[in-house]
Amino acid sequence: MSASAVLSPQEIESTDSSREGLPRRPEHVVQFYEHDDFLIEKVTQYLLPGLRAKEPVIVVATDAHRQAVARALKDSGVDPDGLSASGFLVSLDADETLERLMVDGRPSRPAFQKSVGAVLKAAIARSATGHVRAYGEMVDRLWRAGNAQAAIELEEIWNATAARHSFSLLCGYGMDNFQHEHDAGGFDNVCRAHSRTVPTETYLALTDADSQMRAISILQQRAQALENEVARRKAIEGDLREALKTRDTFLCAAGHELRTPLTVLRLQLASLMARANADGDPLADTRAASGSRSTAARLSMVMAQTERLARLAERLVDVAQIGEALTLQPVEMDLAALVRKSVASLTSVATAAGCTVTVAGDAAVTGCWDVDRVEQAVHELLANAFKFGHGLPVEVAVKNAGPCAEVTVGDHGIGISAEDKVQIFDRYARRASIESFGGLGLGLWIVRGVVQAHGGEVDVDSAVGKGATFTIRLPYASRRSRTTPGH
Repeated sequence: MSASAVLSPQEIESTDSSREGLPRRPEHVVQFYEHDDFLIEKVTQYLLPGLRAKEPVIVVATDAHRQAVARALKDSGVDPDGLSASGFLVSLDADETLERLMVDGRPSRPAFQKSVGAVLKAAIARSATGHVRAYGEMVDRLWRAGNAQAAIELEEIWNATAARHSFSLLCGYGMDNFQHEHDAGGFDNVCRAHSRTVPTETYLALTDADSQMRAISILQQRAQALENEVARRKAIEGDLREALKTRDTFLCAAGHELRTPLTVLRLQLASLMARANADGDPLADTRAASGSRSTAARLSMVMAQTERLARLAERLVDVAQIGEALTLQPVEMDLAALVRKSVASLTSVATAAGCTVTVAGDAAVTGCWDVDRVEQAVHELLANAFKFGHGLPVEVAVKNAGPCAEVTVGDHGIGISAEDKVQIFDRYARRASIESFGGLGLGLWIVRGVVQAHGGEVDVDSAVGKGATFTIRLPYASRRSRTTPGH
């Protein structure tokens, strides 16, 4: 059975049965609103007839709304302070009351009965009619906090309580809770949880039937147009997903095709460099005259560019692998040792970037992770620091941090704006122009994919001109494979 609620004295008179026109049939009403002033007016109109009939009223709302209702009641000739002292006006803070009701993110029926139920019983005992009026917006607070399921469950608890106690209930929901197409299902659930639904002030301001019917027709047309647009966009989204899948398949294939010749080229270059260093410089006699570089130096440059192409090929493969599912091969390892090894392997890169690197933290940080993937993530963060902190120190730390191992890489470079931080880990995202810094915009996306595949998380602390500190947290044990949500 639902609780009962009436919105205005005029509506009360229209449902009159006895005792000053008070409703005898339970109702549970939802009032949608766009502006606070309208809500306060409707709540006041709802409470006044009950007070005049010597029925206690209960207001469970935010502090601002409770104060506004008290002022509105006073303007209507009611003494809110005197009513509060006599127990005929019970004012509860919505957020504080919710804290007493919630258990593991859901409203608890026993906790509700212990707190709100006790208040209802005490109020009913004072009532001249055995009836109480209540206004609540705990459900609105839950909805705004993103816990829509808990809001519906709380509505159901109110309905169940109405079967045992005689009270009217008015619930206020801000219309800004339901701004998007995916909110339609939740909006319908809210309406179904109530015995009556009252629209916002925009509709109620239409005083004649023709205007109201015209407004309904316009809303129906817009709803139909929206449904058609949603269907069209879903079709486009399906086409885009297929196109992305095709692109990623191509990139993966291209990366694999590049791997083989690059591997051969790297081996041949390594052999030539070893021979040049062992046999001496064949251009030594002409180098001074011509000013040309040594063979070893030339081979070193070619090797550097070959390594760059090899890394690009690996990233092309990563685009597909991390985008769908990343298979891990975790083994027992020392993360601290891996980080120090990674820093050492990039010494030449750091030197070329003019960066000095310091490593601090615990001597050993052991856990079960995928060595290659974690090393890849650390390399990406270091490369990122060298790129955007060019010529400045880079600080690295690795430590045991409670349930997770923690690695931080900080630079003193250009930093990241608040707007860019929101999407810095997205695929192809970049915080500077490609003309200035180059790259594919995949490095941090790969880091996030690797970390999330391990069940961990990555974040950044940064401001423009203040450098950036990236932190990855890895649980000490990882599953063998995870589907990553980065696609």
